[in-house]
Amino acid sequence: MTEVVKPEAAQPTSPEVPWVAWNVADKSGFQVRHEGGRLALTQKDSTNFWVEREFRFTDEAVTTKLTERLVRRGWKPTDAAAAVDDARKFTPTDENPTDLASIPRFMRWFETAYGLHTLAAIIHDNLIVKEPNGGVLKDDTLSDRFFREMMKSVGVKWLKRWIIWSAVALRSRWAVGGLRRWAVILWLLLAATGLTSFVWWVGSATASWASPVDSLVLLLVALVLPFAAAGLWGKQYGGGLVATVAALWILPAAVLGGAGYAVYTVLEWLADRAGLK
Repeated sequence: MTEVVKPEAAQPTSPEVPWVAWNVADKSGFQVRHEGGRLALTQKDSTNFWVEREFRFTDEAVTTKLTERLVRRGWKPTDAAAAVDDARKFTPTDENPTDLASIPRFMRWFETAYGLHTLAAIIHDNLIVKEPNGGVLKDDTLSDRFFREMMKSVGVKWLKRWIIWSAVALRSRWAVGGLRRWAVILWLLLAATGLTSFVWWVGSATASWASPVDSLVLLLVALVLPFAAAGLWGKQYGGGLVATVAALWILPAAVLGGAGYAVYTVLEWLADRAGLK
């Protein structure tokens, strides 16, 4: 029987190894426990990796705000500080392999699974567990916000980080279930109506599309509904608005990309059935 060798990723890093600024973005606030500041990965399977070195996020402005938010929510200051200190670190173990950033294949024209956001995504994934609000911060919404602030510190551009944040925030709202999930469904319907009205208004104004209502009514609906629908996101209003606006150009490309990937998957299946190697 072949002996299974325990990967280096599962071994604790020696405390004698210094914390050094991440070599990819040395002003980002991320530090790696490695003299060269390099993060090492060992591939676990076709999609996941083990992180071999500890890393942490050290931007005090961000971590202080995060601690203050927990205190305002009723946490004791010492407990809040300890939770944030835990949340900002990643310690490799056998139980926490990562797929880096969880970007669907058909969306990787917009963002890849790795980049400036890599370490922020790994920490965020570690904070989001199967049980909603079950992570170390006990609040997935706050964990999502922490993710956005880490991306800002590392230099991810404003629109991209807000789009990525709105996507993870939408997932968190859906995962909670109950009224929040119904609010997501209603938001989707209203946002889709607003986007459809906008496209129809453009078509009627430029290509003489037939319209059941006056074109000004279509324009009014297109302008008002996104702002009204975003209100269903509560304190995450900005995420709802960004998601609605971004969907206007991201959704068509995503649908085309998804359709293309589906065709590829079917062709691969047919090739397997035909015995092609």
